[in-house]
Order: sequence, then C-alpha cells, then structure tokens
Amino acid sequence: MDLLDRAPDNVRERLDPHGDLGPSAPFDNVFNMDGTPAKPIPVTDANADAMGLEWGYVLHDHGIEVIALTWHDAGPIVPWDTDPLSRISGTPSLWDSNRPAPIQAPATPLKITKPLAPAPAPARSRITR
Repeated sequence: MDLLDRAPDNVRERLDPHGDLGPSAPFDNVFNMDGTPAKPIPVTDANADAMGLEWGYVLHDHGIEVIALTWHDAGPIVPWDTDPLSRISGTPSLWDSNRPAPIQAPATPLKITKPLAPAPAPARSRITR
C-alpha cells in the first residue's frame, strides 16, 4: 500500500474501495549490507538511471501507465478493469505509448460439467435356505 501514500483520492478509492487494506506493515527485519536498518528509497528523475530500474508505473484514475524505462519515456495505459489473469508481455520494446498495451485476454475458462451419476448397483439376489 506504500504505492498509494500520495496517490489521488480517486485512485485510492479505485484500488481499495472499502479502505480495507490499510497501511503496509513495516519490515523490521530488513538490513543494509552495513547492518543499518533498510529504509525506502524514493525514486526520482535524478536517481532513476543510477538505480538501474527497468520499469516505471504511474497511477492514473483510469489505469496504470507502464513505462519500459530502457526503451521509452512514456507508456500505454493498462485500465483498472484489465483481467488479472491476462497474459502480459515483458518485452520492453512492446510497451510504447503509441501502441496498445501488449496484453492478451485470458483463454475462455474451461467448461465445468457435472460428473455422470454412478450407475446403480446391480440388485443382490437373496439367498434363502
């Protein structure tokens, strides 16, 4: 939920309409190489290149802009209602703002059929003496 700390209210409502998710839990067991507690590092234009980031995400009220930082300065918008089971390409060159997002809708779900009822057991012959 840290991504949403300063997001516009309409974006926060879209992602967490009931306010159920609350703040992120702090990581109290993550440390830097020198033993000091790790802290979040804000990414800015000034330090993004030095961090070696490959992807950037911008939250908009109508979707997430996905930017392949190694190829483009802007990316296509993935609408919030995109099916999470969709196939999404990870090829950076396909994430150009002049094209639709490289997302393929999921295949039609398998049709679930009711199993056949078992055949009735044959009648037992009754043996009398």
